Amino acid sequence: MDALTLPREADAPAGNIQSLEKGLRILDEIIESPGPLKLSDIVRRFDMDRASAFRFLQTLEHRGFLRKDATTKEYDVGGRVYYWASRLREKTRLIDTFHDHLERLAGITQQTTHLGLFVNDRVLLADFALSDSLVSIRHVIGGLEPLHSSAVGKAVLAHLPQGRREALIANLDFVQTTKNTITNADDLRIDLAVTRERGYAIDANETHEGLTCIARPIFNAQKVPIASIGITCVTALVSAESGRFEHLIKSIQEIGDVVTTQIAG
Repeated sequence: MDALTLPREADAPAGNIQSLEKGLRILDEIIESPGPLKLSDIVRRFDMDRASAFRFLQTLEHRGFLRKDATTKEYDVGGRVYYWASRLREKTRLIDTFHDHLERLAGITQQTTHLGLFVNDRVLLADFALSDSLVSIRHVIGGLEPLHSSAVGKAVLAHLPQGRREALIANLDFVQTTKNTITNADDLRIDLAVTRERGYAIDANETHEGLTCIARPIFNAQKVPIASIGITCVTALVSAESGRFEHLIKSIQEIGDVVTTQIAG
C-alpha cells in the first residue's frame, strides 16, 4: 500500500491555519523518519529559526504526539500516535481483508481496482491494486471520493437508508470537474435509483475526463454499505472492445459477493 504524501505547504488552500499546517508537517516528518530527529534537523529541513522549531516540538511533546529522549535530546513518535494507531487497527484489518480481493479482481479484469471505505459520511480511498496491463491507473491513497460523481461514492450513497441518503444529498456541494459531472440533487437521485436497481454504480468521465469507473457496495451483516470496490478504466480502451464492459461488471459483482459474504459472516 502506497504511503499518503502530504501536499506541499505552498499548495495549502487559502484559509488554512498556517501554524497548524506547520505543526502537522513536522509531526509527519518525524513519523516518516527512519530514526529520531534533533531540533537542528527540524530547523534545517523546514528552514525555521531554532526558537520557533523548539516551540512546535515542545507543543507536540506536551500533547503526547512526540517524546523527547532526555539524554540525546532527540524527538521520536509519542504515545498518543500509537494510541491512535490502536484505535485504527480495526479499519486496518478491514483494508487488509479487502486487499487480496482487489488484487484478484485486478488480475481478472487487467484494470486498476480500488477500495472506498465509508467513514464519517465520506468515502475514503483506502487501497488499490494495479494490474499487469501496460496501461494502469495509479490512485492516491487517503483522498476523499466525491459522493455525487465517483463510482465508489455513488455505490455507497445509493444503498444507504433513505433518510441518511437524503441528509447527505442535502449537504453536497456538487463540485463540477468535467462536463459530465452531475450538478444537482434531482439528477443525482435518478442516477442513484438506477444504481440501486442494477446493483453497481458507474462514473462515466464524471470525475476525471477520459476515465470510467465501475463500483459496487460492500454490506455488513445489517445490509448497510460500509465500503465499495471499484475498477478504473481508460474510457477509450474499455469501449473499443466488444463485451469488455460486460466482463468488468460480471467480475466486480462476483468478487463483491464474495467479499460481502466474508464481511457479513
